[in-house]
Amino acid sequence: MATEFKHIMLMVKNIPTSLKFYNEGLGLPVKMSSPGWAELDANGTTIALHAAESNADTGSSPILSFHVDDIQSAIATLEQLGANLEGRVREPAFGKVAAIRTPDGHLVSLLQPAMVVAS
Repeated sequence: MATEFKHIMLMVKNIPTSLKFYNEGLGLPVKMSSPGWAELDANGTTIALHAAESNADTGSSPILSFHVDDIQSAIATLEQLGANLEGRVREPAFGKVAAIRTPDGHLVSLLQPAMVVAS
């Protein structure tokens, strides 16, 4: 039997809140939504949101990483949707990097790539 990657699944406490976070905050299109399951399209990769029990620990899932055009604007939008900036925005040579905790406690990495200057 061949193994085929299908999706990244995150356990979340509230499907509508999480959908709004990823759709409105990061611009990911919603593929489908129901009370216990939803799917978003992340450039061909499916992020599946699975409703967790109310007392479940939801913040120990994989880290999702996104490239953004304007990290400060992305942070502001995501904070309005219930996220918390974890630490500070760092500026290594390859761009600006921030860690955000979603309303469910998942860690999301944001990268605003450095502008490449043609010589």
